[in-house]
Amino acid sequence: MLRIYSISDSPRLRYIVKIFFDTILGIDYGIVVVPEDFDTQKINARDKVLLYGLFSPAFFSVPGEPLLFEEIINQQHPVIQTVEIPKLIFGNRGFSEYSIDFDIFSGAFYLITQYEYYQSLSFDPHGRYDENSGIAYKNGFHNQPVIDIYAAYLWKALKTKYPDIRRKENNFDYKITFDIDTPYLYRCKSLFLSFGSLFKSIVKLKVQSALQQIKTLSGGKDPYDVYDYILERIPKDKLLFFFLINRNSTHDGRHTFKNKDYRRLIRKISQAGIEVGIHPSYNSFMNRDMIVSETRELEKIIEKQVDSSRMHFLKYRLPQTFDYLQQAGISDDYTLCPIHDTGFKTFISMPYCWFDLEQNSETSLKIHPTLAMDRSLEQYMHLSPMDALDKIKKLIDITYLHNGIFTILFHNNSLSETSEWKGWKMVFENTIMYLSAKKGKI
Repeated sequence: MLRIYSISDSPRLRYIVKIFFDTILGIDYGIVVVPEDFDTQKINARDKVLLYGLFSPAFFSVPGEPLLFEEIINQQHPVIQTVEIPKLIFGNRGFSEYSIDFDIFSGAFYLITQYEYYQSLSFDPHGRYDENSGIAYKNGFHNQPVIDIYAAYLWKALKTKYPDIRRKENNFDYKITFDIDTPYLYRCKSLFLSFGSLFKSIVKLKVQSALQQIKTLSGGKDPYDVYDYILERIPKDKLLFFFLINRNSTHDGRHTFKNKDYRRLIRKISQAGIEVGIHPSYNSFMNRDMIVSETRELEKIIEKQVDSSRMHFLKYRLPQTFDYLQQAGISDDYTLCPIHDTGFKTFISMPYCWFDLEQNSETSLKIHPTLAMDRSLEQYMHLSPMDALDKIKKLIDITYLHNGIFTILFHNNSLSETSEWKGWKMVFENTIMYLSAKKGKI
């Protein structure tokens, strides 16, 4: 066992130590709280010891900054050093004599909790946090799993000090998720909407679109109906569908839980043994009742409990949105995904429990980082299908290197080969093939 000696105890310290030694490294550990004037000579020299905020050349030591022992959200202005790895420096002191020369635990805690967002007043037009204003984007490490890198860095240093120390090895895995905002392009709409759409296509001389719509309304397959195609290619346990079922904004889809055909589709997916999650509507991120009611409506459709969520437009506000999700009975959330880029939004490649900074406590809500979204690749990054595939493969490689969980977000319409999505089905198919090769099976 690794014994972690600290001059104080706190929920923050316990949380981040758990992330390092339980979630990532799998090392048995215990925290020992000692007075500030503790004599380290009293420690058994044969023990594997990590001193946090204490120093002795005889043992492994990490400097301690105040962050992990504070109980409120204070202004933090870490300086970033990126010579070897991205180091967050919170004070003006140097710690060259320590085994690790910066407070690696405070740095990881600041990143994984999205500490800077709690005091952010910078939002995009949709009310989402402005990613470009964060320290990670400004310092060029926003697409790196910094906490996994920290864990590997710490493990290497511990192994040098204690050669016989042991750890577990996590296994690489993946999850393919779909946000169903618009289940069908032409089907299941009112006659008024259907004929209105067809009339617009004809007036604008969109002949191909008009012919496709006529074919669909005459009994042909809808271009967005790619569900059987998906189910044939991905194991059920690797799939997760998030359904948007309410409309309270023009940014929401026109198909709602009131549509019989849409309910039939949702029920079909659930009855096939695939996990179904709620995709709370555009304005719900600051509305508890809306999140709860939409979750209950989805549960009525599938006749089982809904455990997973991803917010529509990836909108969330800390801590309110995640509080509301928990009150709705959600245990697993997949919202945290870069919008204008790809990468590791909270700098870790595997699921972890969310820490509520306002309550200063760990919660049971499990966060599943999502590393790439099809719309980000096409709309925001303006990548061609081939360039997007290369980007995805690099993310898979990084996640594989750290034995993490690769989670990606597709939409059903991105497989439709219509409009801007022509050529993108190839991205999906090759992503599955690449993951299959990494995993060894599919």
